[in-house]
Amino acid sequence: MHGIGGNSRSWRAQLEGLSDRFRVIAWDAPGYGDSGPREPTLAAYAGAAIALLDALKIQLSHVLGHSMGGVVAQGVAGFAPERVDRLVLSSTFTGDAAPDGTPLGAGWNARLDDIRRLNPAEFGRARAARMLGESAGEAVRAEAAAIASAVTHTGLLGGCMLLHHGDTRALAARFTMPVLLLTGERDRIIPPTRSAALADLINGCQSAQIPAVGHAAYLEDPGTYNETLIGFLS
Repeated sequence: MHGIGGNSRSWRAQLEGLSDRFRVIAWDAPGYGDSGPREPTLAAYAGAAIALLDALKIQLSHVLGHSMGGVVAQGVAGFAPERVDRLVLSSTFTGDAAPDGTPLGAGWNARLDDIRRLNPAEFGRARAARMLGESAGEAVRAEAAAIASAVTHTGLLGGCMLLHHGDTRALAARFTMPVLLLTGERDRIIPPTRSAALADLINGCQSAQIPAVGHAAYLEDPGTYNETLIGFLS
């Protein structure tokens, strides 16, 4: 499950690199791609993911969530633990846990301002610049920008509200399935120290860091990312 600046296309390198070992399914979150919006709550987004598994007749799966998708993945693992064999949380956190009715914070409003005032290509380039490490090549930057350019205001607003109000701390403390927390060494969006606070909540959580990459390790260094996944899931 992709992040707030992504969509199912974010996982191209994983679909190409892992499908010889696993059945790999990448979703478009509510408000992304052709997926309709849902109430911007953790229960609603996790419920949509569980409904997808039901529609595909999948009873048990490995679940991988990146950034916003990692918050949703925690919801799936918390609300339906019997459906999750192993859980991978990629560059993610527990949510901001803002009380209901609390206005969005400055960071979320800045993203919404960007998508209102910039055209899609400009918005995509702005998000890619934040997501990637300094060493990312031009082809990777172009791919990240093209993916982010497809984000809509509706999808972004729902994601911002989900992350602003979401709080997975109680769920994470009860996980019993094997969990891997992946981070990018140079992630500026969710620094490894913030992800570490999530790892501290999860009994027996394994951690791995992809060196010299930013927020989008799955795109910047897909070889290392995929090999790390294979090692954990096999």
